[in-house]
Amino acid sequence: MTYTFHLKIGKEKSKLSLLEDGKEKAFREWLEGRDMGRRLFEGMEELLKENDLKPIDVSDFVVDSEMPEGYTSMRIAETVKKVYAFAVKTKR
Repeated sequence: MTYTFHLKIGKEKSKLSLLEDGKEKAFREWLEGRDMGRRLFEGMEELLKENDLKPIDVSDFVVDSEMPEGYTSMRIAETVKKVYAFAVKTKR
């Protein structure tokens, strides 16, 4: 089984999904605000715990956005994605 985090950033709300072999297994949604980092980390932690997974079990992190690259939430999401990928890579 392959697990992936998929984050969709919209103008009004964001949605973090946990995909199992490309199919949505669970998700968290929140209204767009000035708390992307906190909400994203909380969502990741909750989805992992709820599905009895460890960070190394999630092999990819995809970010889709309707917002421009310079948008703060997009920059935060891309940073979290890179840090997550680095941390998981070093654990393997």
